[in-house]
Amino acid sequence: MKRTGEIVLTIIGACFFALISLFGFMFLGLSGDNAFTQEMENMAATDPALEGVDMGFMTDMIAAGGWYFIIVGILAIILGIVSLVLLKGDKHPKAAGIILIIVAVLSALATVLISIISSILYLVAGILCLVRKQKETFNPEY
Repeated sequence: MKRTGEIVLTIIGACFFALISLFGFMFLGLSGDNAFTQEMENMAATDPALEGVDMGFMTDMIAAGGWYFIIVGILAIILGIVSLVLLKGDKHPKAAGIILIIVAVLSALATVLISIISSILYLVAGILCLVRKQKETFNPEY
């Protein structure tokens, strides 16, 4: 049985997870940028609501968030590739479906629904893996 739909959805979902990882790298780049830190300090100086906020701590939090998105994105991509290997040749579609559904739910929750599009793609691919059955062929010789 061809699993083209599941494979395409998984590849597109992995591409969206790659974008999330790129956002993580962008956060890392911002945390190391002195101009960004200076701009944040200027905003804190002009806004009374941000008075007393340590901007060094804020840049550290941005860096930590960047690493978090990188790790979640890369893990989702790796598990997507594992499910593609399981799907290739229609070897283990049930295992691939379970992996895709678990990754979809956990990544959506872990990124506070930032990865909702990629999670939905993984979820649909996982459900298709579990629901689609091979057509039984009738052999008149038996």
